[in-house]
Amino acid sequence: MISLLAFYTLVSKAAKAGDAVKCSTVADDYRSLANIVWSCLTTILLCTWVSLHPNVPKPVDETKLNKRQWCTHKIRTFLKDQILAFVLLLVAPEWVLMWALRQWLVAGYMVRTGKVPTRRHGFFIIMGGFHKFSKVGIQKSTPLNPHTSDMLIGSDIENRPTDKMGEEHGEPDHPLDRFDVCRLVDDGRLELPLEVEINDRSKSDWIAKSLVLLQTLWFVIQCIARKVNHLPLTELEVVTLGYALLNFVIYVIWWNKPQKVERPIRVFCGELPKRTKEAVEFEGFMEELARGRDWLDPVTGIKDRNVDLRSEEQTPTFHAGHPPDDWPNWPLNSITIEWFAGMVTSVIGCVFGAIHFLAWSSLFPTHKMRILWRWGSILMTAAPTPLLMYCILWLFLFFLKDFDNIFIKFIANWIIRPLGVLSAILSFLTPFTYAAGRMITLVLAFQTLSSLQPEAFQSVQWTNLLPHI
Repeated sequence: MISLLAFYTLVSKAAKAGDAVKCSTVADDYRSLANIVWSCLTTILLCTWVSLHPNVPKPVDETKLNKRQWCTHKIRTFLKDQILAFVLLLVAPEWVLMWALRQWLVAGYMVRTGKVPTRRHGFFIIMGGFHKFSKVGIQKSTPLNPHTSDMLIGSDIENRPTDKMGEEHGEPDHPLDRFDVCRLVDDGRLELPLEVEINDRSKSDWIAKSLVLLQTLWFVIQCIARKVNHLPLTELEVVTLGYALLNFVIYVIWWNKPQKVERPIRVFCGELPKRTKEAVEFEGFMEELARGRDWLDPVTGIKDRNVDLRSEEQTPTFHAGHPPDDWPNWPLNSITIEWFAGMVTSVIGCVFGAIHFLAWSSLFPTHKMRILWRWGSILMTAAPTPLLMYCILWLFLFFLKDFDNIFIKFIANWIIRPLGVLSAILSFLTPFTYAAGRMITLVLAFQTLSSLQPEAFQSVQWTNLLPHI
């Protein structure tokens, strides 16, 4: 649908451009307010939608649903698993960036340790690509090929289910986490699908992605060209530029993650193997959470250590997989990997907020609006700073804990640790300061459209020759 809309827009613009050649006027050097708003909104919405890679939704037997139930199920799934993440990506893109980065780290760990052949396999497991089913009333038949969409495994292969999901061939139990999948693969009871088969399940549209990348590239080039030619950027364009660059980073991180997979691979394995030592330590982390030691999780978005997929009907929307307890050729453990992800996200969040400083010296309708924009930009840039400082100080404590030097211990216990506690306390203000800065900049971005200076309507003509929507 996005591809058709974008293609129609491009064809329409090409036709209008052909007519404009015949009757060129001075007005060709200017753009309208509608053009400004259209280019900004399409760039934001398309970039956000294409960069989103949700987890696998709950498998449901749709053959037993009537039309009304089927429509209700589709709408509920769409709102819960896609629109919720889409809205969060619009409101707080740094939160989604943290989610994407942690999935990327866990998938990379699985590749480094030889658990999976490619990062795409790691992403597929983390996002809930394998789901345990129980057999219910299955008729005798021939076992399935392990590379088909419905996978049976090892000695538990007794019967082949029909093509339809439902009571006659299995009941969904819970998604399989990376511990269970890796153990089943090691025991020879599960064979991973080929990478091309995982790609086949992905709903990514290369035409839509190409058009969105072209639109993003055109928008960034246009903003650079306007600055080079000393033409002002509207506040809405500054906001859009921040969205475009941040969504591009998220898109790169999720490059190997299958997009919008609607059905998991069904696994009929009977009783699951007992938890490994790594999984037992996972339960220990859950106990730590119950004691309230992970009190920064609401700020960082880290909730995976208190989620046991064996007790879930589907992989949670923002689940990123349990972080590894060790990392090959990496001096950090699981917790420090989490805070490393938080540190990187905080740096990118500061850069995202700093982009709004491009409108620092812009002409606003009133002096009050200019002051509000500046304060909004400062709040958005400074909001991730306490979390960034907390992550850095925590890493310092981690590396200094094995030193016996009295001076180093004094610095760690009386300087770094108190500063870390202060940073942790200030981190609770991050959502509120960030929300305030975001609200101020968004409101002003649209409010200032009613009184733009004349130079804002002047266009860089050669950028119109580039393909864009």
